[in-house]
Amino acid sequence: MTDFLYGFVIIAIITRFVTLGISKRNEARLRASGAIEHDTATTKLLTIAHIGFYLACFVEGFYRAAPIDTVTYVGIGLWVVSIVVLAGVIATLRDLWTIKLIIAPHHEIRTSILYKICKHPNYFLNIAPELLGFGLALQAWGTLIVGLPIYAAILWRRIRAEEAAMKATFPTY
Repeated sequence: MTDFLYGFVIIAIITRFVTLGISKRNEARLRASGAIEHDTATTKLLTIAHIGFYLACFVEGFYRAAPIDTVTYVGIGLWVVSIVVLAGVIATLRDLWTIKLIIAPHHEIRTSILYKICKHPNYFLNIAPELLGFGLALQAWGTLIVGLPIYAAILWRRIRAEEAAMKATFPTY
């Protein structure tokens, strides 16, 4: 792997630590206001899967000596777009956004353009392209082939849990 790809990996990790910090800050505020967390088991699985996916891509890219070519740039571009979408999701949800499934007593359903395009933009427009882009950038073909379906299964479980929690909280959801 080249220094360019090491730099990309470092930027990706720093970006995720920044978003984790935002999530933790929001989570503390939400819990203080009486918010309830749902489906903690899936959150733990998603955390392990996300870290594992990033780590597996890095290891595979390192050992395969991932070249820099068109696939790399497409992957980085896709990753960047996914992070821009994540920034949009965070800006839309503001203090309600966390990586956990937490519903606050003052929770409001958001109807921004992102949510009109896609019911779950954080999952379909951020996480899925983020993982695909990261894997493509490092040309981690094995991780993409094995890891994406595993992650998708866990994400599907999360979406179902989120739908159930939202419907229980908002009868018109």
